[in-house]
Amino acid sequence: MRVRVKNNKGFSLLEIIVVLAIIGGISAVGIPNFLKWSNNRAVVNATTQVASLFKNIYTTTERGTFAYVQVLINSGADGISITTKGITMDSLVFIMNDTSHDWNGADPERCSLSSTDFWDTDNIDNEMLRANIFTMENSDVVASFIGEAAICFSRNGKFYYTNTDGELDLGGQPTNYLYLLLNKEDNLECTINYETPRKDADLPESTHEDGCEYVGAVQWTRFGEFTTSRWDEKRNSWYYM
Repeated sequence: MRVRVKNNKGFSLLEIIVVLAIIGGISAVGIPNFLKWSNNRAVVNATTQVASLFKNIYTTTERGTFAYVQVLINSGADGISITTKGITMDSLVFIMNDTSHDWNGADPERCSLSSTDFWDTDNIDNEMLRANIFTMENSDVVASFIGEAAICFSRNGKFYYTNTDGELDLGGQPTNYLYLLLNKEDNLECTINYETPRKDADLPESTHEDGCEYVGAVQWTRFGEFTTSRWDEKRNSWYYM
């Protein structure tokens, strides 16, 4: 009785080379596209996260939890961190009536980075107030500056300031944008031009030098309006998110 033996031939060297070539071709196209998508997604997520924090703290002024709030931004090699502070209406009225307070000085500092007796949220045991402090950290992006800066505002835009020596100060007036750059060496070569203040309703169209591939922007107004956008390097324009 004969037993038929199956022909279990393996792959030839030529077949293996062809398969590897196909895989290499797919990888050469797919991996860069995936990395580009991943980098864009990181910037979009961070931009959305920052905008949500701004909206949340502004909402506390509309509800009356705080009369005046600060968004404190710290940007460095490890990414960006943001925290918020607030002062209640009773406390704000008290310091406004205190002629010796820095708020009423000849050169008033109303968005201080260092004051520890200004913000109720710096020294409180009130759980309700603490529940309205918002913080975030993100290592995927950095701001377009290194160091600290702050924006302060109240309901309906009555008070609107920045720290006078900060990166968001434009000749004594707060800028209305926070630019976020992907935290990678090549992308950090991007330079943002803050020389000319922009109108609240406009997004800048020519603030980037060539090479700014992964950049997001959070725009706000003193009246609590917030928008987000992403820089489209190929189209040389902003894309609203």
